[in-house]
Amino acid sequence: MPGGFSIKMNLIRDLTITTLAENSVVAPYLGQWGLSFLLRLVDAKGDPRKVVFDTGVHKESLLYNVGKLKADLSDVDCLVVSHGHRDHTAATVEIVEAAGSLKVYAHPHTFLPRLYEDKTGKRRKHGVPKEEGLEEIEKAGGDVCLTSEPTEIVPGVWTTGQIPRVTPFERPSSLSRGERAIIVVNGNEVDDQVLDDQALWMEVEGCGPLVVTGCAHAGSVNTLLQVQKLGGFARLYGFIGGTHLAGRSEGYLRETIERLEQFGLSLISPCHCTGFKATSILWRSFSKEFVLNFSGRVIEVGKEPEQRMF
Repeated sequence: MPGGFSIKMNLIRDLTITTLAENSVVAPYLGQWGLSFLLRLVDAKGDPRKVVFDTGVHKESLLYNVGKLKADLSDVDCLVVSHGHRDHTAATVEIVEAAGSLKVYAHPHTFLPRLYEDKTGKRRKHGVPKEEGLEEIEKAGGDVCLTSEPTEIVPGVWTTGQIPRVTPFERPSSLSRGERAIIVVNGNEVDDQVLDDQALWMEVEGCGPLVVTGCAHAGSVNTLLQVQKLGGFARLYGFIGGTHLAGRSEGYLRETIERLEQFGLSLISPCHCTGFKATSILWRSFSKEFVLNFSGRVIEVGKEPEQRMF
């Protein structure tokens, strides 16, 4: 387990996180209901690395942003998929092709069939797009590693693995009466609890532990607790990514804020599935720590952004 290693030996440095795709946008980039990050860093062994985390919902606009940002993907070291929903997996094959060959990390449930069933019984597919499946990724040069365990993807950068659901209040978004989210496991249709949800974490020299999430279906607090446990950390420096707080009740949001305050965060940059209401509450609650996120945002970890709110 990562907590058993020397934390000092696992420090990374010079971490820059670029938002390739996100709901919000500032010209000249394109927005989408999806998420994708590019992480550039110097790993624990002193080597430069690039990691792509998720690949958005609309491949054309994501690749447009890549071009506008002049982001070179030819030397990406690996790609991590946070979970198997289409708004995080639309351009995985294209990223692999851009790199030539690539290690791809995901949970064993990520590429399983997923369905949404409405009140009338009508169904639609809800998982990874057909053209972005395991076979297509491997054909493009991807070496896929499916595991539910925490995994070191480059020296000093880890996945959380499957995140335990330990808080009493955090749960996947409730559906309306008669609706159902389904995943097909071993040929059986079961209610989808999004058990494949995972995040990235790392300790940045001079700053501390930082967590990058996709949607945080397991819960933002559960995710941070998992990182705290894995690394043996007393506090966490930063939290960047989706929170799945859109549409949550006042009580749910209030409890989330109260629990987040306990981690001692110095940087919080929520995005994607957070929603305007929750984003504004997080800004008011963490005004000094808050950095607005959007397509094209570049966060140099440890450095004060020129404008936190733009």
